[in-house]
Amino acid sequence: MKKSFTILLYFLVILFLILWPNYIKKHEETQLNSDKLSEQSFRGVITFWDFPHFSEKDSGGFKFIKNKIENFQNKYPGVIIEFEGISEKEGYKKLLEAKEKGILPDIFPLKQEFFLEIVDELNSLNKYLNEKNIKKYKKNVLESFSYKGNIYGLPLGMYTNVIFVNKDKLNEKEITLPQEKEWNFEEFINIMSKLTYTQGENRYYGIEFPIKEDTYGIWGFLLLDGAKPFDNNRFSFYGPQAVSGINILLDLFNKYKVANPVSLEGDVDYIWNDFIINRNTASLITESYKITKLKNLQSHDKLFNFIVLPYPYGESGVPLTLSPKFYGYGIKKIEDKKKLEMEYKFIKFITDNQNEVLNIGLIPIKENISIEDENFKVIEKAVEYTDKIPYYSFLRDINNKIINEIKKGVKENKTGFDIIKDIKDDIDQQIK
Repeated sequence: MKKSFTILLYFLVILFLILWPNYIKKHEETQLNSDKLSEQSFRGVITFWDFPHFSEKDSGGFKFIKNKIENFQNKYPGVIIEFEGISEKEGYKKLLEAKEKGILPDIFPLKQEFFLEIVDELNSLNKYLNEKNIKKYKKNVLESFSYKGNIYGLPLGMYTNVIFVNKDKLNEKEITLPQEKEWNFEEFINIMSKLTYTQGENRYYGIEFPIKEDTYGIWGFLLLDGAKPFDNNRFSFYGPQAVSGINILLDLFNKYKVANPVSLEGDVDYIWNDFIINRNTASLITESYKITKLKNLQSHDKLFNFIVLPYPYGESGVPLTLSPKFYGYGIKKIEDKKKLEMEYKFIKFITDNQNEVLNIGLIPIKENISIEDENFKVIEKAVEYTDKIPYYSFLRDINNKIINEIKKGVKENKTGFDIIKDIKDDIDQQIK
């Protein structure tokens, strides 16, 4: 027994002498790499602003991004993300003011209508995106925040404007929707007319949508007969198809009287509450990502059953519309290469897991993400039929000019031809 123990002891000593130098070498290499990484990695504060991202389980809107921040800080000790939430209503105004004052945060959200106004403040991300990374995205997605050969932002997800319909109102009126959840304009008007009625002193309407500057909800009607707002990045919303689109929109108010007049006031919050609380109107056109706010209310038994539908289609045969379409993040120009690399890692960390974006109402921008929810399938298809807004220097002014002329046209009972003429004269003068 003693002899066996002695042999075992000799064996362990020999094994130790063989393995110990190798262990020491690997430990030193690990320590060296750790020290090298510590020297190369940024440590410090990164300022970050973002809009709320509501989900079915988060009515506050900031749980998604705060979880991302916490997990990122755990992954990179020494990095502090100093976060500030900005409101849906005033957020972009605040960003533009920060640009003018030279106090933009290090990282901030991007939408296409805002992109050109801020692109000169952004860092190019080209050196971080190789062909392998680019292939993970759906076709042309990275073009959303690209300008003159440079990519300036990473997209998180896609959205568009859709029609949310109170399904209980449909059942109450015994209305059957068209198959495949698609409808032509005649079917749309027929259903909206049935949902528009007077009961006692109350007037109920089929549809409402905020006609407000810097919104794009009216474009699904303006493009219904195939008008093209832009051609080769030149404004081209003229001619018979444009006139027809405007007349369709005017008719919703003045001929068919199915559109709630509160739409003309452009008060987004009032119109939202009118739909979900007062329930004076059976359907609402708004951004598709707001589906999660509706789901949140529904989960707390504070909302009716609803269904998502695309715009109706006209002569074009498909429900076309125009929208900023992409939501993502950009990085402010800096000279500090270590900090820039860490900032890129952070926006990549936010945007990489595309399985999570459905939870905040966005459509994934990478391939092979399965969508099971029927309403999200409708949104995904609506996104495919949505043209992203082009990089046009007067785009915001043009969109707001059209909105204001249409509001005036409804109130003054103008024709589409008159409105197009006023728009053209004003834009031609502006471009000169």
